[in-house]
Amino acid sequence: MSFEAAVNRKALQIAKLSIEMTTAAGSGHPSTAMSLAHLVTVLMYHQMRWDPKDPWNPSCDRLILSEGHAVPIIYAAYADLGGVIGKSKAEGRAMTREDAMSLREIGSIIDGHPNPKVGFPFFDAATGSLGQGLSVAAGMAAIARTQGLDRNFYCIIGDGESREGQIWEALDFIVDQELTNVIPIFNANELAQSDWVSPQQSHRTLVKKLEAFGFIVSDIDGHDPAEIRLALDELKVVQNGPRPLAIVARTIKGWGAAAEQGMGKHGTPVKKDKLAQIDQELEQTARDLGVNMGDAAGSDLQIAAITTKAPAHISTAQKPIKIAPLAEGLALVGLDKELAAGKPIATRRAYGAALVALGAADERIVALDCDVKNSTFAEWFAKKFPARFLECRIAEQNMISAAAGAAAAGKIPFCSTFAKFVMRAYDQVEMAINGGANIKITGSHAGVTLAADGPSQMSLSDVAFFRSYCHVKNYNGQTAVRYFFPSDAVSCYRLTELMANLDGCCYQRTLRADTKALYKADETFEADGYKVLREGKDMLLVSAGYMLHECLKAADELAKNGKKASVVDAYALPLKSHGIIELAARSGGRLVTVEDNYTGGLDAELALAAAGTGLKLKSLRVGQIPKSGREPQDVLDYLGIGVKAILGAV
Repeated sequence: MSFEAAVNRKALQIAKLSIEMTTAAGSGHPSTAMSLAHLVTVLMYHQMRWDPKDPWNPSCDRLILSEGHAVPIIYAAYADLGGVIGKSKAEGRAMTREDAMSLREIGSIIDGHPNPKVGFPFFDAATGSLGQGLSVAAGMAAIARTQGLDRNFYCIIGDGESREGQIWEALDFIVDQELTNVIPIFNANELAQSDWVSPQQSHRTLVKKLEAFGFIVSDIDGHDPAEIRLALDELKVVQNGPRPLAIVARTIKGWGAAAEQGMGKHGTPVKKDKLAQIDQELEQTARDLGVNMGDAAGSDLQIAAITTKAPAHISTAQKPIKIAPLAEGLALVGLDKELAAGKPIATRRAYGAALVALGAADERIVALDCDVKNSTFAEWFAKKFPARFLECRIAEQNMISAAAGAAAAGKIPFCSTFAKFVMRAYDQVEMAINGGANIKITGSHAGVTLAADGPSQMSLSDVAFFRSYCHVKNYNGQTAVRYFFPSDAVSCYRLTELMANLDGCCYQRTLRADTKALYKADETFEADGYKVLREGKDMLLVSAGYMLHECLKAADELAKNGKKASVVDAYALPLKSHGIIELAARSGGRLVTVEDNYTGGLDAELALAAAGTGLKLKSLRVGQIPKSGREPQDVLDYLGIGVKAILGAV
């Protein structure tokens, strides 16, 4: 059988199964899946160098489905190939047709959109929120380059999806980094969900845009096996130069069955009483192509063999990372003299020092930043370990998804930008959490104390966002996100080290302002811990970050008037709240939380813990839109959260 005939036959077989799967599920996107039948067949049965029996192999090529709703066609091919499913090699087994037919069942690992954490290891990251897959592919590709691995990363993107700005952030990044091992494939079927795609997303315009971005572009018939193979064969030539290859494939939504084509078919499974008609149309398409659909088992196509082996040093296994003592770590970036002199040190600078110390301790550490590395102090890592640093420019969404890709490749990525700008990528953060990505995020210039820059630069809702995930379990039964807000250089240095040793997503806030040291250099910190800095009988002040220093000032003022206040550094979320509630009871039963962010942080954490205890709780937080002020104290007083306000609350 010729290559073309074999591809046509297999494309029809997996298209039929994808229809049957979605009909059994009562939901899904068969028409989109059918548009990808030939592309997926050529990729999974011929082009990609991979082993269905070992999808975890760190040397194999990967397929990232950014157009996540089309996943039934991948499942159909994978089941046909007997690809291994399971959360680990120990529990892995070959996927069957019966598994495919369990699509979207609550107990099934065949999820509605790509998700590796439920037991489908062919995928590396959760996708489905459109626009993110290409960034994941780029992150994985960048890591493969540092590892010296000959791997290709194929990413399928919808034409309607290409309207998302993150797609173009990722394309910029790919060209910047000369990642010729990433191959974006645009599925140009012309139909979006509710309408035809805009002319701006037509295949002709996509070709022009991609060429303008610096890609070598192949404009092909996405249902012609010979054209698909010829386009992919160009990789051998393209990868000798700096310009990456992109493929724009003209396809038909609902290919193979006329009843599944045209407007109104998106996200609509075939009714059971219509399956016979669809089968007849597929059989007619087979006759038109001169093939016999026949038995779905087996294939006349040969999967490409993996050509490289992973170096022995590559391992995704977690091992404890211990960094240098504080003084030695700060000495790596010239901060040791300031520490010895007792000078205030901004937590953002301590973060930069800790990042360098982590990089020296473990090669799994990589860093990403969005053109603010001289403010986040990730630039110290960039200068020390340039091969492990990825400059993402002003593209926070791409950075987070690329970090998810780096994590999937076995690295521990640390992302940094202004805390305010992290907010642009909340959707990407959530998808990374869903996919179990081991990413670490540090938002610098947190809160309102950067003052003069005004509210457009202030992160105020980030605490509530990340706290919401601090009380959610991920697929491993672990806390989905760990949140930290260090108040001095010591705590920041140690909490950054701690984040590297925690599996999963972590978020840390750092400050622009210099703050004096509150802890000794050998102080230790826990993932859900707190520190009692003072203990008094009259009231309890709880805070973190910059506002902790304000609370200490307030406690000094109270002491002048004979009142003794306990002060707690609640540097972590989730928090061991019961201990703080017990301390509040010993401190006159009065509790004041102080924050420079909107509600949903410490106030919510301790209000829930204090409910029904009889404690009196007062929350000081940002309760109005801030404005610029020349000094941090001006802004704190304007917002009613400075020392005077704390004393008033007491």
